[in-house]
Amino acid sequence: MSKIKIDHHKFARFVRIFDRVTGTIEPSTRRVYFYAGAGNLMAYGTDGCLSVDLVLGEIVSFDGFYSVLLDDLKLLLREKSEDVVMEFGSTFQISKGTEIISILHPFVQNPRKKDEVETDQIVDTMQLKRTLDIGSIISREGQMIFVGSQNGRFFSACEDYGHTGLAFMNFHGTDFAIEIPYESVRHLVKTLDSIREDKIEFGYSKTIEMKFSDGTLNICSNSLEDTGRIEEIMNFDGVDFEIPVKALKEGATLSSRFQRRNGGRGYLDLSETMKFVVLSQVSAYEYTYPIQWGRAVRIPIAPRKFQQFFSRINEKYVKVGLTDRYLIFKGMQSILIVRIGQ
Repeated sequence: MSKIKIDHHKFARFVRIFDRVTGTIEPSTRRVYFYAGAGNLMAYGTDGCLSVDLVLGEIVSFDGFYSVLLDDLKLLLREKSEDVVMEFGSTFQISKGTEIISILHPFVQNPRKKDEVETDQIVDTMQLKRTLDIGSIISREGQMIFVGSQNGRFFSACEDYGHTGLAFMNFHGTDFAIEIPYESVRHLVKTLDSIREDKIEFGYSKTIEMKFSDGTLNICSNSLEDTGRIEEIMNFDGVDFEIPVKALKEGATLSSRFQRRNGGRGYLDLSETMKFVVLSQVSAYEYTYPIQWGRAVRIPIAPRKFQQFFSRINEKYVKVGLTDRYLIFKGMQSILIVRIGQ
């Protein structure tokens, strides 16, 4: 029998990371798989695309994989000071203080499906999280997020209802372009926050791999052939005026709140004012902010998309430009565009 004792704080961090990786999928599939590797106890979990391998400590090697429901492990977080003891034999036992969880049939086949990727970059964890967060937030379940590197910039982008959100950061790795399921990108954003490390190693070869002090994250992907439009958006430099992000946040939040309660269509009017407008069958809402612009245009928008995007922007101002096809809001490292006439 192999046995290991895990400090409460380390155990709590382990459970928190796995909770973020597996997300809110069906509880019966939120599982942790334990295996021995290189003299250490390893834990593996996945949402079907994003996966994590985490080192939990030294242990006498054993064969095979043991499995337990993550939600069962979360029950052991109630006791704050006790260490957790795990025993691996013909059964699997986890104990903490006065509590014991015994798994009578713990053995499973190897669940790990991942390619080893050589990491060749060290990136700022919070910058990576911010880029993935902003570049995916206006999307929704079932959609794909576009991720890649071009000309020294790492980007994340998505599209929904005629709105395109994009964020980017400096990056010195090889150029690539892929698409990743929305759900896994959102799980990755939360996981990067839970790791709580300043730097993370990054590499790409068919899949993305990220290494931190005691673990590895791996995320599946499909190749993305055409990135010309993404590069066009990142390089856009046509500016008509600037507007405070605070005004965009406030207008989007209030008009989105009105729309959720009353329904209706959302619009953005630009002339001598910037005006968020929501028109329902029985009422109307307007939020107005003064600007200086010699033109006039009304564009259908989804206020909720604006609220999701601009609530994550830390800059004071964004530049605004209008083309024959798009209204564009460009910050230092993020861009929101809305298709005209959608």
